[in-house]
Amino acid sequence: MDYSSSTNFMYARDLSIAYCARKVSFSLQSILESKRDDLLCDSTSILLGDELIYPIPHLFSDYLRLRDYLFPKAEKLFPTVNGNQYYPCSFHKRMRKILAEAGAKTAPSNPKAMSEEQLQALENMRFHIQRQRDQMVLAVTLCSFLGMRPSEVARLEKRDIDFSARLLSLRETKSQEDQKLPMLSFLVQPLERYTSHLADSQSPLFVNNQGAKWERRDVAVAVSRYAAEHGIKNVTPQKLRATLGATLSRLKIEPALTAVILRHRDAATALRHYNSREVEDARYCLEGVKILTDAQLHQEYMREYNRIYTLVGGEK
Repeated sequence: MDYSSSTNFMYARDLSIAYCARKVSFSLQSILESKRDDLLCDSTSILLGDELIYPIPHLFSDYLRLRDYLFPKAEKLFPTVNGNQYYPCSFHKRMRKILAEAGAKTAPSNPKAMSEEQLQALENMRFHIQRQRDQMVLAVTLCSFLGMRPSEVARLEKRDIDFSARLLSLRETKSQEDQKLPMLSFLVQPLERYTSHLADSQSPLFVNNQGAKWERRDVAVAVSRYAAEHGIKNVTPQKLRATLGATLSRLKIEPALTAVILRHRDAATALRHYNSREVEDARYCLEGVKILTDAQLHQEYMREYNRIYTLVGGEK
């Protein structure tokens, strides 16, 4: 588990524990000793032991997905980053630490005695804590669904997103000119929430842990890491862009429209890059064609073929 993943996991875990502790009657130690099998939940509520918690916060749902992905075999509902038992003393230490980071009073660390202001201060840290993970998902989305180049993703700033026109503005593109991309409908709400946390119009969408603006290699690392998490190796932004082009070709989208989507200067470029489907279709067709020939000629051909095949190391 890398640094950003572990930080994200611990934050989601600790706030989920605090949320449960404030809603149920049993002790913090009992909560930390709860097993994953002790929990039942749906999209609106949680049943922990014999106590119903309603409504369920989004962060708790996020935590469960992350916990089950990282520690599918862990017995406890709230394990450590090593998948082991999480103890109250460690939880109190963590709460004092993150309360201090949030600029809130550090006492008390017991969630039941925390004020609403303390809890809100912790929740306000969510964007900062989860940003690296959110950036990874956003970068993959832009490369996959819009075919953006890594340099274009890395350069994006808050001012480049026009929600009224639903457009993304790309500056300093490969063609040395500013270009526009449509903002897909499923991106609108996440981008609105994401950019609401950015300070001003020139704030970069993507920064590293030190706050420096991403470069193209950071996009490549994010894409590769996300793919590896899902069991896919050797994925790059360029391959995602090529996959989008090939998909448009399979859907028989006109080359001129493909050129607009992928921002090629002309349709010939789209044809040159994404005509592999036609080649594979031709291969499939030719493999299935049975050419009628003279029987003796066909037999002589097969004998010659087998002789050559054996010479190059094949097996009859």
